[in-house]
Amino acid sequence: MEKPLPDDLGWAATLGSLCALLFAVQAVTGMILAFYYNPTPDQAHASIGYIMNTVSLGWILRGIHHWGASAMVILVFVHLVYNFFSGAFKAPRELTWIIGVCLFLLTLGFGFTGYLFPWDQKAYWATVVSANIPKDIPVIGEFLARLLLGGETVSGLTLTRFYAIHTLMFPALMACFIALHLYLVRVHDLAGGTSSKSINELKTYRFFPEHLSRCSIGFGIVFAVILLLSIFADVPLEEVAGTVDPTYLPRPEWYYMWLFQLLTFFPGKAEIVGSLIIPVAGGILLFCLPFLSKTDLRGMADRPLATAAGITCLVGIVYLTLMGFEGARSYGDRVVVPDRQLSASEQKGLRIFMDRECTYCHHIMGRGGRIQGPDLSNVVAKNRTKEWLPRFIKDPQAISRWSIMPKYDLGEDELNALADFLLSLDFDSYGAKSISRQEVIGEKQN
Repeated sequence: MEKPLPDDLGWAATLGSLCALLFAVQAVTGMILAFYYNPTPDQAHASIGYIMNTVSLGWILRGIHHWGASAMVILVFVHLVYNFFSGAFKAPRELTWIIGVCLFLLTLGFGFTGYLFPWDQKAYWATVVSANIPKDIPVIGEFLARLLLGGETVSGLTLTRFYAIHTLMFPALMACFIALHLYLVRVHDLAGGTSSKSINELKTYRFFPEHLSRCSIGFGIVFAVILLLSIFADVPLEEVAGTVDPTYLPRPEWYYMWLFQLLTFFPGKAEIVGSLIIPVAGGILLFCLPFLSKTDLRGMADRPLATAAGITCLVGIVYLTLMGFEGARSYGDRVVVPDRQLSASEQKGLRIFMDRECTYCHHIMGRGGRIQGPDLSNVVAKNRTKEWLPRFIKDPQAISRWSIMPKYDLGEDELNALADFLLSLDFDSYGAKSISRQEVIGEKQN
């Protein structure tokens, strides 16, 4: 407890302790939640609702567990990144780094197995997408997928297996790895001190009370943020799995969103590149990192190639995550139209616009889909005509070979109606109003 430490470690040296303390919070809240949770498909969603609405302070308890999971992913990742940029993976701490990478992967594993528990739309479909990834592994892929799912598809066996892994196997592994990690840190000291003085020449800085006090302050701030989020922010719980919703977009938790987006760049047979080759290669690189660097240089400025590679990876992950959120957000719930009575032809064009999911790519007055296509509120300003629009919609590449818009095999009357609707989006002449998809569908049914 009174072990002297370098005085210039900084607050980043508390990250490891904060991760361990958050794991303790997750373990305690998880044990209490397990008192009320029923890991079966017909009761899982209802038991989450019972915890949230009936159990005394259950909504706060679930909130702490939910937001604590995200906080733990963030802190473990930041801890790993900080140790990379500070060169803390170098001798004699190679094994300490490897155990740290294992702890990071276990933390992601907790998130993967845990978000199936609510048995809602997000949990179910995200698991369907993720569990299909092992099938890309040659020879043993199908076997691994069946072993993970307990069958061919996501079912009650999948839920009980994930529950066993999440509450029994992973906690035991995490506890063992944390113990080993702490032992190695005790043997090799905390990494990060940069002073050229010996420990005896530095101002006294011990694990207790100086370092422990600093960790306590950091944990108090982190836990306060988690508690505030638990009280004031909604913990998501979507419709129960199996609810029919044709507009629903499967999406994973935020810390897997970068991988979710990466898969979109490798369609078809190339999917294995995004689902397996790149992630597995990245994991192997993390494990091998201590043995790839032969110098004793630790500072970022002294390792320009490693620093540049690390920053590039971070920027890529952040960029892919943001793209994933942009692509996975809901679209087409509402559409902007002129604030006037539409003609019969314009109304028909509006229904075609919604039926053909044009809102997936196009915005109107900044509202719509992924912004892959231009904002349609400006077609009048671009001098598009009633003759030009049908020809372009029917075969865009015949008008512009650079267009990525697909062809639409519509009848002449449908093309004209759609053109009439697009030309009606003249908001310089009329005001704008927003109507719901249901209103458009209701008009169609009537």
